[in-house]
Amino acid sequence: MSGEIIVIDKTLIRSKAFRSLNGNSIVVLFDFLMKRRIKKIKGRNGQRGETVILNNGQIEYSYTEALNKAPSISRVKFVKALDQLIKHGFIDIVKQGNGGVKGDKSLYSISDRWKIFGTPEFIEVERRKDKRGGRGYAVYWAKRNLNIGIENDTHISIENDTPLSEKDDNGVSKTILNKNRQNR
Repeated sequence: MSGEIIVIDKTLIRSKAFRSLNGNSIVVLFDFLMKRRIKKIKGRNGQRGETVILNNGQIEYSYTEALNKAPSISRVKFVKALDQLIKHGFIDIVKQGNGGVKGDKSLYSISDRWKIFGTPEFIEVERRKDKRGGRGYAVYWAKRNLNIGIENDTHISIENDTPLSEKDDNGVSKTILNKNRQNR
């Protein structure tokens, strides 16, 4: 079964876990369900058949792809939707990619943990937080902006400057970094 059809179990839609999702999480969940490749396996001896996800554990869904599919969902809202889907038992992270390395993507699987959501048997799982710090454009520009307007100065020398006070011509006290700075 593939193409333009999404197969959603009625018990999923009626579940406590699904009913507690926010709108962005539902949109992202449906995107994950569209990425499944499923196959119906016939039952034997009059037994009911089952549906198997062929690519479970190999589903890729990058931030860039999500933002292209649903431009109204920001990067922050997408991350919160992922967190909510994981906490409620709809998806699991099989492999968490390293955001800065080209080709190292996160891989997801569709989970059935939602079926026991809200019961004592339910095990809440959380996404591992990125603790790399000190990477990316935001950090680069934050460090770079510290040096704007001061020639021949480094980040370390700015941290080591101590404020001094002196009075101007009107007798008003003002704070300056050091005497050498006024002459620049």
